[in-house]
Amino acid sequence: MKYIHFVIICICLLSAFSSPAAGVRTNAMIHYSEIDVMVGDEVFLEQGYSFKVLDMNSNNGDIWIELYLNGEKIDLDDDFAKEDDPLEYVRSVTEDEDDEDDKEIDYFILRITPEDDDVTVSDDTVYSTIYIEQYIDPVEDVDDYLILDKSYSMKSDSELELADLYTLEVKDIDDDEVSLELRLNGELLKEDEVKEGEYFYYTVCKSTEPQTIFLANVEAFFETDDDITVFLDHLSLQQNSISHGSDTPEGIGIRVESPVGGGLKAGRLAIITYYLDDSFSESRILVDGELLDTRKEVSSGTYKAVTDELDAGIHKVTLVTIDEEDDISHYSEEFSVSVNIKDNITESIAELASSAAEGLGKEKDNSSSGASSDLSLPSVPSESNISSAISLIVTAGVFIIFFGFFKKFI
Repeated sequence: MKYIHFVIICICLLSAFSSPAAGVRTNAMIHYSEIDVMVGDEVFLEQGYSFKVLDMNSNNGDIWIELYLNGEKIDLDDDFAKEDDPLEYVRSVTEDEDDEDDKEIDYFILRITPEDDDVTVSDDTVYSTIYIEQYIDPVEDVDDYLILDKSYSMKSDSELELADLYTLEVKDIDDDEVSLELRLNGELLKEDEVKEGEYFYYTVCKSTEPQTIFLANVEAFFETDDDITVFLDHLSLQQNSISHGSDTPEGIGIRVESPVGGGLKAGRLAIITYYLDDSFSESRILVDGELLDTRKEVSSGTYKAVTDELDAGIHKVTLVTIDEEDDISHYSEEFSVSVNIKDNITESIAELASSAAEGLGKEKDNSSSGASSDLSLPSVPSESNISSAISLIVTAGVFIIFFGFFKKFI
């Protein structure tokens, strides 16, 4: 019996250590596509990744692949993709851990799976159908997204509006699948039935450049007598156009400023000024994926929009333009909002002064109470009263000094 237990333990340990996914972290999926490739094709994905098809088995569609990141070849332990053994790429990243030495963490980035025996021959050219799954690489930039890795819930009696561009709607439940529709400006882009745990996605293919515009994991859903509720996570939305990032094209200008001058401070508003050198049927300004301002039939000129109070950190402003042919372009720039040191210190000093004054008041009440119990004794200031008074005077003096110093930064 002991021998059997020993064998079982060994098998479990061997399975754990031999599994390629053991100890590997996975971020949100940002790309899913199903495309046909032939020998010589180079396919471009997100975050600078691409791969080239070097060779293909014409019988079963297995492919030999070279993987690249920003044009540099990545050395893989196995660069063949098969239906029952897909090509997978895991990237090791060195991260700083608090109170610990640097730690190397593995992130799952890419999986390429050929569809078994799905080979097409056309004009003596062999094509193989492959499925591509790509997940966020924490090292590479991700700046093309209006929404990235967010969670939402939605009901069948209302549409989920995404960056005021796209809408997602629940249509029906059939057995264990929910029907979803994705639209852009009212035009149907995709309708599909999805099970719990599966992804609803919309991908467009331009030659060998598949681009996943919308992607969301259907975490769960349920139906009541009145409506259907769907829970989505890992939702991402990318514009179906070229994002110019910080390289804003000539004729388009975006500027973010403080209304009181100086740098952008947390807890304050910001003014977004944008310039257009052409006419558009519509323009929109978004901050961190949320619609801030929209205008119809705009001509060339300068326009402004005012934000809500901003938190400290990095924010992204996006200008969306729609021309008369309904072609959509967007241009994004990041801006930083610093911690408002002046307000924080002023608030802290005010709280300290208030606390000291409250303490002095309590001491005074206690002293008065003690004096009333014995009227024959004269009222003499106690040592604690004197200390509290001195503390209050010192605090007030420090407050005045700091206020005068930080007033320069207003």
